[in-house]
Amino acid sequence: MDTIWRTLCCNTFSDLWEPVDTNNLHFQKSLDQFRILTDPIVEPDDSFLNSCLRALGESYKYGRNRSIIITEKGQLGMAPQVSRTGDCIVVLLGCRLPMILRPKGNGEYLVVGEAYIDGLMTGEAFLGPLPSHWQYVCCYDETTERRWKAFIDRVRNKCQSEDPRLGPLPEGWVEEEHPKQHLYALYRDVEHDYTTGYDPRMLPSALRARNVELTEFKLI
Repeated sequence: MDTIWRTLCCNTFSDLWEPVDTNNLHFQKSLDQFRILTDPIVEPDDSFLNSCLRALGESYKYGRNRSIIITEKGQLGMAPQVSRTGDCIVVLLGCRLPMILRPKGNGEYLVVGEAYIDGLMTGEAFLGPLPSHWQYVCCYDETTERRWKAFIDRVRNKCQSEDPRLGPLPEGWVEEEHPKQHLYALYRDVEHDYTTGYDPRMLPSALRARNVELTEFKLI
């Protein structure tokens, strides 16, 4: 049931924001409401039903023009309505979300659109699952008045921008100091005196060195 509810709302819950964003649904509270609504034995009263309308509205918002899909490995997801059996789900380096591709022959793939796939939204395809006490969140920064992607250690209750699954930087790379270093990192290739915001640990060569299987796609 947890997976179904995360998928219906594309996992946009308030408890994934630091501090909590009250404009979004709380995962556990809305899940409890969803469970009661789908229980044929329970007869909730009118006041409870009214409190559920918002939860159902959220799931409708994210489900418009989309279809629930199940992968060959049994993962649940939300994909464009035009998706069909035989399409491929891929996680592309540099893309924020998993993508649906359609094989067209001759090694070419048509881009169908982006998707939500439960269990593939935070780099699991490349780095494996997060340690149990870590969680991917959006942290609010008062200096920029923006929310930034971060990882929170629920044991220490501390946010950091760096993914805890990443190891040391490749040889020849250093993290560059800058005023907003607590929000995002910049990396410098010392030999070529080149600075980038792309983590060199996520380069194809670095991933292959970690025995991550990568495939190239020709997109049309």
